Amino acid sequence: MKVHFIGIGGIGVSALAQYYLAKEHEISGSDLVASEITNALAKKGIKIIVGNKIENIQQDFDLVIYSPAVKPDNPEYKGVIKLGIMLKSYPEALGELTKQYYTIAVSGSHGKSTTTAMIALVLIKAGIDPTVIVGTKLKEFGDSNFRMGNSNYLVIEACEYDSSFSHYFPKIIVVTNVDKEHLDYFKNFKNVIKAFKYFILRLPRDGFLVFNKDDKHIPKIKNHQFSLKTYSI
Repeated sequence: MKVHFIGIGGIGVSALAQYYLAKEHEISGSDLVASEITNALAKKGIKIIVGNKIENIQQDFDLVIYSPAVKPDNPEYKGVIKLGIMLKSYPEALGELTKQYYTIAVSGSHGKSTTTAMIALVLIKAGIDPTVIVGTKLKEFGDSNFRMGNSNYLVIEACEYDSSFSHYFPKIIVVTNVDKEHLDYFKNFKNVIKAFKYFILRLPRDGFLVFNKDDKHIPKIKNHQFSLKTYSI
């Protein structure tokens, strides 16, 4: 399968691109400028194109995944629409992936990357061998933001911006804290609370919610509409 990524230099998108590469798909990607991330992807065998132009989109692409930062007026985005190629946002594509694994999603206004990394390293030490998508580079992953595991466990960083995490289907949700973040999108704190409440409702009835008992806003997002195993830390 040929998969192209628009905005491949993003920290989340670049990790997902590496997942598809590990699954032996043919991967290409574009971004406005070259970066340390795009250079590292190129060394791994991903075709990197600097600049967004309609000519980058090929008819034989099976799937195009775009960064949330990419807008509908992007020339590559418009080219995909014109050619009728399957198009998914990064959250949509990652959401499809979460259905295939026992997914642990780490959310919160602060500390997501650190907590995701800690959970991943604990699972690795325990011999569980998870696949990991995290919003920072780890030396334990060879200075990468991605690790391909060999089990049914997936650990991801679940960002609330643009309600991205509303596309995910986790079995375990970890909430580090809730704060007045991303108000350029949410407009007010009430909408932030609503987004986290909706995310928690994504859990199945046998799911687990792990939350920070010391955060003063956590009680505002806990749902009691159905039975969940909840753990405070």
